[in-house]
Amino acid sequence: MLKFLLLAALVLWLLYSPGVRKLIRGALSGESAPPAGEAKPESAQPVAMVPCAHCGVHLPASDALVNDAGQPFCSEAHRRAGPRRA
Repeated sequence: MLKFLLLAALVLWLLYSPGVRKLIRGALSGESAPPAGEAKPESAQPVAMVPCAHCGVHLPASDALVNDAGQPFCSEAHRRAGPRRA
């Protein structure tokens, strides 16, 4: 009986200790904990997204290839093919 009480006390202590709780929360949310001494990188600012004039896939404006008319494309092949005709 004493074994079970000690085991229960150990489990409760592990569940309520701050370090273990942080590990469990990170594992459940799918995040990996940063190594000790390393801060998490700051969240990136939102990036403007544009649709490809040929296929409609959205991509960051900085990655888009633009034709002479200023239309954004996702790849060189789509830029050469031109905008999709409706």
